[in-house]
Amino acid sequence: MAGKQVICLGDTTDHGGVVISALDNYNINGRPVATEGDSVSCPKCKGVFQITSGSSLMTFQGKKIALEGMKTTCGATLIASQSLMVSE
Repeated sequence: MAGKQVICLGDTTDHGGVVISALDNYNINGRPVATEGDSVSCPKCKGVFQITSGSSLMTFQGKKIALEGMKTTCGATLIASQSLMVSE
């Protein structure tokens, strides 16, 4: 199993977008953690889109945690800015 970094509020995408919503009660190093269904702004696709998937192994209160490399509904790829990794 390869390790992947957890996505947090403010992390970016390969479309130049930014994660704009995340959990308000779970964070890493003071930054809220993003989950499947959270929102990402996308300047390339001109809108706000959702994270389409989350970890099959890591959840919080029933929500799947988003990991680096996962996609948004516009096709953007999530890029983590911190180094905490989880097995996936």
